[in-house]
Parts: sequence; C-alpha cells; structure tokens
Amino acid sequence: MEEKEELSLEELGEEIVEAVKTRNAAKIKDIFETIPNIDIAEAIEDVDDVNVYIYIFRVVKSEYTAEFFAELDPEIQEKIINALTDKELVELTKNSFADDITDTLEEMPANVVSRVLKACPKDIRQDVNYLLNFKDNTAGSVMTTEYLEMKDTTTIKDAIKIIRDKGRDAETIYTIFVRDSTRTLVGTVDLDELIFADEDAKLEEIMNRDFVTCNADDDQEEVANMFKRYDLNAMAVVNKENKIIGIITIDDVVDIIVEEATEDIAHLAAVSTMDEPYLKTPTLKLVLKCVPWIIVLMILQVFSAMILSSFETAISQFAILAVFTPLIMDAGGNSGGQTTTMIVRSLSLEEFEGKDYGKVVWKELRVASVIGLIVSSFAFGWLMFEMSVGIINTDSINDIGGNFYGNVALVSLLVASTLFVTMLISRLVGCSLPFLAKLIKLDPAVVCGPITTTMVDIISLITYFLLWTQVLAPIIFK
Repeated sequence: MEEKEELSLEELGEEIVEAVKTRNAAKIKDIFETIPNIDIAEAIEDVDDVNVYIYIFRVVKSEYTAEFFAELDPEIQEKIINALTDKELVELTKNSFADDITDTLEEMPANVVSRVLKACPKDIRQDVNYLLNFKDNTAGSVMTTEYLEMKDTTTIKDAIKIIRDKGRDAETIYTIFVRDSTRTLVGTVDLDELIFADEDAKLEEIMNRDFVTCNADDDQEEVANMFKRYDLNAMAVVNKENKIIGIITIDDVVDIIVEEATEDIAHLAAVSTMDEPYLKTPTLKLVLKCVPWIIVLMILQVFSAMILSSFETAISQFAILAVFTPLIMDAGGNSGGQTTTMIVRSLSLEEFEGKDYGKVVWKELRVASVIGLIVSSFAFGWLMFEMSVGIINTDSINDIGGNFYGNVALVSLLVASTLFVTMLISRLVGCSLPFLAKLIKLDPAVVCGPITTTMVDIISLITYFLLWTQVLAPIIFK
C-alpha cells in the first residue's frame, strides 16, 4: 500500500499497462482496491490501446469500473462502449448512476447513445431519458435521481434498515429527504441526527423543516451559490408542487464551481471556453478560440485610432505627447480590469444585488480617488526625474525654448492629471458594466473585459489631448 502511494501517476500508468500485458489480473484488482479511480484514470489517460481498458473491465468488479468509467475522457469512453459486449455494457450501466450516464451520453454520437440506453436497466433508462431533457447548465441537467426518500411517519429504526438495504444504490446517505402522504417534500434528516435519535421516534419528530430547495430550471451557478450560502451537502430539486424530482450533491457542485470559474476566467481574458484539456485540444481549435476575439478587439480599437488621428497635428507639433500615450492607456485598462474582475466575482457569489449599485459606485469613487492621487503623484515625480536626467528624449521640449524645467513640470502635470481622471473613470466604468450586463441578462464575464478596456482607452485619450490642446498648449506656446 505504501509503495503505491509513493508512485507518480506516470509510474502507476506504466505499472497498469505492464500488468495488462502480462495478464496479471491479481495486480490490476489490487490497484483498483487500493488507489482512487480518478488517479487510475489520469495515470492511463494517454493510453490509446482500447484493449488495455477492456481487459481492466473484464477482470475488475463492476462496482469499481463503473466509477472508473465516469472519470475517463469522452473519446476513451466511446471506444470502450463500442468494444464491450452487450452483456458487459448491461453490467456497466447497472452499477452506474443515472447522472453519470447522462453526462457521458451528452458527448456521444446518436448510435452510441442508442446502444447504451438499450443496455440500461429499465429504471435507469427512464432516469437517463428524463435527465437528458433538461437544458444544459441547469439544476435539472446536473441532478441525480438516486436518492433516499422516506415518509414522515417512518420510525428511526425502519429508516436505518432502509439505508442498509438501499443506501448503496443512492448517491448519498448523509441526507435523507422526507415526504408526507401526498409525496410533498416536508423536511430533511442528516445521518448523524438519525443515528443519535430514539429508534422508536418518527422522522417527522427530528426532521429539519427549514430545508432549502431549487427548481429544475434554476441556473447551476445559482445552485452552487446556495450550497455555499447554506453550507449544504445535498439539496432537493423540486417541481412546482414541491415534489422532489431529484437531488444535487456537493460533488456535483464542486464540478459546477470549477466549470463556471474556468468559463469566467476565459471570458475575462477574451478567450472562448475550453471544452477539453489544453494539451489535448487540436492546434486549429485553439486558433479558432482566440482569433475571433482578437479581431473583435482590433475593430473596437478603431475608435482609439480615430482619436489619435484627430489630434495628429498636436502630436506632430509636440512629439513627446506620443511617448506617454501607451502609459495612459495601459494604466486605465489595468485599473478598469481590476475593478471589473472584483465586481464580476462578487456578482457571481451574490455578495450584492442590482439594488446595491449606488453603494458600489460610491465605494469605488472613494477607492478611485485615493488610487488616483497616489498614482498621479508618483507619475508626476517619476516623469520629472526621467525627463530631467534624459531617460526620456526631450528634444521636442528643448525646441520650444523657454524654461526647460518649467515645461517638463507642465508635461508631467498633464500626464499626472490625465492619470487621475483615468483612474476615476476606469473604475467607475469597470464597476458599472457588470451591473448593466446583469440587468440585460448577459454574462458579465463575457461582456465586460473587452468593453471596459476599449471604453477606458477612448476616454483616457480624449481627456489627455483635450487637457493638452485646451489648457497646457496655450500656456507653453504663449
């Protein structure tokens, strides 16, 4: 056992493949009894020979291989389904949960789906067909129909007996769902409460009546937030009559959180979401995920180019203006991006709602003012230093004559003032756009990243050149 725990995934994979080659069934069985299925699946994920998997399925108990199968990549799953006999497929589905089978079939072609459904026991087939009808990313699409439901008049003694008889086929035994005579959900009982209760008491005497439920059409991200808010291990999915139709467990929620976080990060970085691991994604597919966004952002940047073109004369008269343009645009984009990321995160975690917009704006205004003062003060001193010692070329300042250090101070003040305004505007835009996206029912992570950057760039450039042409240029060129 200790040796296996010290094995790397690569070494474990080699050990499994070698055991298959030598037909060492005892070794394979021992590995499955002592090592988690997810580790075994990852250890041999690069093995393309379907015969390795088929040998495993034929020598290892189905109670292990059913869970192992659920951890494999869709491509490997399809190969295994096509290679298994009908009898072996029946055995596999019989020991699998309906929600795991549903997740698998969503990735499969129609002929494979048909064969799997045909192999499923009748009750599981009905559950899978039921789950396949729900929209993606909803509570219904991730729920399972294998749960323990008991009448409120059931005694503790009988409840424990039911758990022993049927618990192995349920997704979880840690939460029992209690219904009344009309099959309406009326409470829940946690396993620890059940164990310590008087065996002659009834479930209705110890059940929790303040339970939380969700509807099948609820968004999966909202469900995940409910698990976090109420610290749940399992939650009932109910219909309009408050009758339970399935449950969602904490392991499903962990998958949802990872999926939603990955999606949000991709959107904030202006990249389409990844459906499979990076190293397994074809080069062309990666290109197609990135290129559309790059082109869209290039089109949006046309507005910035238009502004620069409008002030071309001012730039040609005083070339040093162009030197600080990237600094101003980058500072604004970075500041707006920070705010957008924080607000999108808070909205997704439901830390505040639309009605809190005023509070958020007021808070960001204070934060932006302090940041703007710090950044603009630092920028003023730093640019004075860079231009005074020659780090930045100051020929255009020398050409206009007059007091050199006075002109350097005015240019530094121009950039510092623009940065202060940019900090204010970028953070206000960055906190407002997610609220607007939420209001019009768009994903804030999709909309806000690119638009925030573009809007801040435009506003920053307009502020910069207007301050120059309307305020400082008349002073310097008087």
